[in-house]
Formats: sequence, C-alpha cells, structure tokens
Amino acid sequence: MPPEKLPAACKRRHYLAFLIGASALIDAPQIQAAVAAGPDSELFITGVASAQANDNVFLSHTNAKSDSVFDLVPGLEFDYGNNSLTKGLFSINEDFQIYGSESGLDTGLTHAAFTSDYDNDKSKLKFAASFNQADQATRDVHLVGALVKRDLYHAEGLGEVGVTQKTSLGAGVIFDDTQYKRAGYTNWQWVKVPLKYYYGVEPKLDLSAGFSYQNNQLGTGGINSDEYFYNIGARGEFTPKLTGGVNVGYEQIQFVSGKNKSRGGLGIDSNFTYAFSPKTDFTFGVNNDFGYSAAGGSSYRIFGINGGFTTLISEQWKANGQVGYSRYNYITTIQKDDFYNGLLGLTYILTTHVSFTGSYAYTEDNSNLTANSFKNNVFTLSAALRF
Repeated sequence: MPPEKLPAACKRRHYLAFLIGASALIDAPQIQAAVAAGPDSELFITGVASAQANDNVFLSHTNAKSDSVFDLVPGLEFDYGNNSLTKGLFSINEDFQIYGSESGLDTGLTHAAFTSDYDNDKSKLKFAASFNQADQATRDVHLVGALVKRDLYHAEGLGEVGVTQKTSLGAGVIFDDTQYKRAGYTNWQWVKVPLKYYYGVEPKLDLSAGFSYQNNQLGTGGINSDEYFYNIGARGEFTPKLTGGVNVGYEQIQFVSGKNKSRGGLGIDSNFTYAFSPKTDFTFGVNNDFGYSAAGGSSYRIFGINGGFTTLISEQWKANGQVGYSRYNYITTIQKDDFYNGLLGLTYILTTHVSFTGSYAYTEDNSNLTANSFKNNVFTLSAALRF
C-alpha cells in the first residue's frame, strides 16, 4: 500500500520504524564493518536517519506551510576492484519520507547508482548510470499545496587516450532524462557528445581545446533545440595549492521553431579547489549555460557563481559550508529570477562507520513574477552508517 494511503495505525508504525532505525544507528559502533565478497570487493550496509524542520515545504510566496520531515534510508553498497585497474561500485537505497502533519505527502523514493573506472595511465575510461526519484519542491518545481514527483535517469560513457607523451584525446556520450509524474510539467531529455584535445604544458597541468554538441528533446510546451559549445580551457594543478578546471568559449542554441531561432553568447564551466591548509579546503566556480523550465518548458540563460569550504576541526569534528547565486534570464518569456542559496553543516565522526550531522540551509528566489518568489529555511539532524 502506498504511504499516502496508510491508515493512522500504520502511520504510527512508520514513526516507530523511524525511531528504531535511528536507535540502530546509535548502537551501530558495536557492529563489524563490511562483508568481503572477494579479494578486491566488499559489500556494505548503509543507512541514514534524519529529522528535518522545514518552514516552507511547498516554496510558496504567501501562506508558507511548515512541517517536520523524517527520513529513513536503508541501503546497500557493493565496491569492487579496490586493488586493480578497473574499479567501481553499485549502490541502492530506499528513502522512506514521513511528514509530521501533511501525511498525504508521505512517500518512498528509490536511488540507485553504478560507476566503473579504468585507468592504466595511458587510457582512461569511465562509465556511470543512475536512477533517482525526487518529490521535493525546488526553484523550478513548486506547486501550491502539492509536491511534484519525478524520475531522473542519467548515463554516461567517457574516455581519454594518450596520443603522445604530452597530448591526449577525449570523447564521450552523456544521456539525461527527467520525467514528471504530474500533468502540466515538461519532460526534458538530452544527449551530449563532448570532444576534447589536451596538451600538457606542465607535468600536472593541461591546456585544452574542445567542442560539444547537445540535443534537447522537450515534452509538452517545450521547443526542441540543439546546442554547440566551442571552448578552450585548462585542467590540473595551477599552483601547488590550486587545482581544478575551466572551459570558456562560445555557446550557441538553435531552436527548431519559434521567433528566437538562435541565441549565442559566452559559455563558462569551471570549478576550483584551494588547499588553504592541510585541514581546510575552499571551493569556487562560475558557470554560464542554457537550461529549460520544468513548468511550461521555457528556455533560459543561467549565470551562476558558487563557493564553499570544508575543514577538519579535529579527528572527530568537521564543518562545511557553501553559498551560491544564480541569475535566470528566460528567453521565450519575460521571467527573470535571482536565486540565492547557502548551507552550514557540522559533523561528528563517532567511528569510521558512524557519523552525526547537523545543518542549516537557506534558499531565496526573487522573481519579477512575484508569485514565483519564496524564502525557505531548513534545519536537519541526521545519523549515517556504513558497515
């Protein structure tokens, strides 16, 4: 029986299951870790129990609805190839979400992921696939009094082969598909083919020239398009403390129909990590790209900047934080949004298998379409295990 159909007695059993699961995480330090499934593989049992206070569950502009959300997430993780050229993992979990007062929102969400990497110094191959279900409101997916469930599929195959001692070629295929389970939202499926040429200017630093093609297929309300990104960039170790990658170039989108058949401009994709000290890292990045709205399929231009940090306070305590700003300029409508987000978290590492985290997240959207604007504060306490 789906969670939203459960009677009150079963609902109480859901809360009891959450409490039992949380108690199990606290007692977990006594449990031995991992099951050896072979000479280079291990099977782990994973779990997360969390309690969340959310002051705007539906991300409404007015009459915000607050609620408590409890998650119990049991799962499995299989790692293989730990001491070989080919490494990978498969993980799967089920997120049982229970709302304190809005019981009609109770649900179960499946998450599964597979990755496999091969690296012999001259050739690198990466395969990844994932399936995720989501049922939370976002900047682009929010509805008064209801949540919008969707299925997210992703798969990619990427490769790189050395041509000479200093040069290499990279290529791949990336597939992504978002399917909404409620009428009025636009499905978005895209396929991207990236091509790269790398030239090593330092032992740990490469310059690059690249091209990528992306085909976008939209559901009801959207206009299909093709994207082209001509770019140059760099990756690797820029200084002993600064690592990362950047691609800058000209990005063009061509629509199959409509008044705005072609748009182009500066394209940016970057991410950097600065090792401030042996215990503290800072991250930052800038991007400028195209995207599509879930509500109606309108295309937009998005510029974003983000930063964050992680620091190891002691062997058992670590902290993290991040801030971000994104500007959405819609191409086929008059909408313009300024989106802000921030997070602070503190984690206590009880053992190598068990940890506890407290976090606070803030999001705000300022839109020229007033009804789309919102503010949201979320406090979360969670316990996680992997053994």
